[in-house]
Amino acid sequence: MTGKAQPLPRGGSTRNELKRAARRLFAERGIAAVGMREVVEAAGQRNAAAVHYYFGSKDDLLRELLIDGADLIDARRRAMFDAAEADGPPSLRDVVRANVLPCLDLGGDTGEAETYFRFIVNVQNERRALFHDAVSDHSPGYARYRAHVQRLLAPLSAATINQRLLFAALSLQTLLAAREAAMDRSDTGDHHFWSRPEALAGMLDAVEAILTSPTAG
Repeated sequence: MTGKAQPLPRGGSTRNELKRAARRLFAERGIAAVGMREVVEAAGQRNAAAVHYYFGSKDDLLRELLIDGADLIDARRRAMFDAAEADGPPSLRDVVRANVLPCLDLGGDTGEAETYFRFIVNVQNERRALFHDAVSDHSPGYARYRAHVQRLLAPLSAATINQRLLFAALSLQTLLAAREAAMDRSDTGDHHFWSRPEALAGMLDAVEAILTSPTAG
């Protein structure tokens, strides 16, 4: 039989090992600094063309890694918003919880919980257009969050609300990346600060404070 071999289905063990290794390298070193041969070596593979075989280009790999985590988070967000909206329009605290809690302890087939937020911070810093292109159709739950915040902060101008949403999102990503790094360094999966309920409450407080801070004037 001749012809080009077809990529294995998503979820194959070799494919997953490549994804896990790639996300960690991208999370720890950045996007541009990592070559595909390094990904192959970190995954314990011998075929130097393994990334190309399973994913295509480096950008294709980045998109798949972004979508994997985005889908995990957004499925949880949609479920939380369904529950929060069941008895009428939710409060701002409920909206913030539905946005933040799905980002914790992702699980996933390729270790998303270990490195995803450090990875997306680096993608946004280095390849912002690719990030937005990849996740825009995989974030309906986040769109519901934005719509609720716009409703709850309606007396403010649209420009001010959008600015606060941006600042809150960037701050949350930084907090999540710091939490992820600390938990990743732990041998037990526990951390003296980030595992405490007070840390989670503080993250919710921080996001809510950014959204509701007094206007200058």
